[in-house]
Amino acid sequence: MQFSDLEIQSIHKVIGAFAPNTELAVAKFDAGRCAYYGARQGSKRVEQIDNHASVFEIGSLTKLFTNAVLAQLACEGKLALGEPISSHIDFTTRDNVQITFESLATHTSGLPKLPPGLLWQALFKRKDNPYAAYLEADLLAHLASDIKIKSQTQHAYSNLGIGLLGYVLAKIEQMSFSQLLQKRIFEPLKMPHSFCNWRDVHGELVMGLNTRGEATSNWDLGVLQGAGAILSSVQDLGQFALAHFDRIHDWVKLQQQITFEQGHTKMGLGWYVIDSADKTDKVYFHDGGTGGYSSAMILDIDNRLGYIILSNISGMHKLKGQKVTELAFELMQN
Repeated sequence: MQFSDLEIQSIHKVIGAFAPNTELAVAKFDAGRCAYYGARQGSKRVEQIDNHASVFEIGSLTKLFTNAVLAQLACEGKLALGEPISSHIDFTTRDNVQITFESLATHTSGLPKLPPGLLWQALFKRKDNPYAAYLEADLLAHLASDIKIKSQTQHAYSNLGIGLLGYVLAKIEQMSFSQLLQKRIFEPLKMPHSFCNWRDVHGELVMGLNTRGEATSNWDLGVLQGAGAILSSVQDLGQFALAHFDRIHDWVKLQQQITFEQGHTKMGLGWYVIDSADKTDKVYFHDGGTGGYSSAMILDIDNRLGYIILSNISGMHKLKGQKVTELAFELMQN
């Protein structure tokens, strides 16, 4: 199985709009079989490269893995999706509002997108590594006194919420978030080039680029690792995709179940579920972005089709839009 000329043209078109050293790594699934294609913008033209084992920050694709652990613990009876997280850890929220595991997974907890002050960090003080100084004491203090929880019936995307979910799951299992992912996901699925800290990467770590196409810092996620800390390769992420295609594990089946539906928004545990125009098919989707990278994963589970895209295109691009996300949907439609 190979990439078609049309697929390659689409990939090269995206790369061609960015600075030299920009690259894309793409995994393609067809009937469950996997093929890879890599491309880098050279000084004069786009060049094909082999980067299927190269490591990139995957940003918010991490949320799929945080929710995979949630699904595992639910299947093992260690927690119930509908119970409050305060049943497992000792903490309080302003006005004593209860937050459930399911509401964190589906972004219906009422928590804001970011913790107090983090937008300021991102824009000014620590714009190259905004989450690094946000630690456990900050999270617990903000939840107890500073964060007003809004409607728990509306979907409102929250990095804070999934970061809190990862924190709680690690506390339940009495290990670090990194150890939790290694034990429950990376080792069982044979993902040797997946990490929660860029300092631990062995193998080729692709250099992240900022919006000017210059090398930029890797991110540290502080206490909110569950929202976006993972670094991985398309080869490793392909193992996670295959687990979803095969549906052998109970936790996979649970993660794929529609847990929240409101208007056009449907969610499993971490997954956005999108219906085809004629409602006869659906795809599971998520994307991600950090200061130096952007990513996307889109899977048609029933037909065992899909794409995973990792890149060192900054997720902070505004004028050029979310090109990696757009490419994922374009490839699915080709």
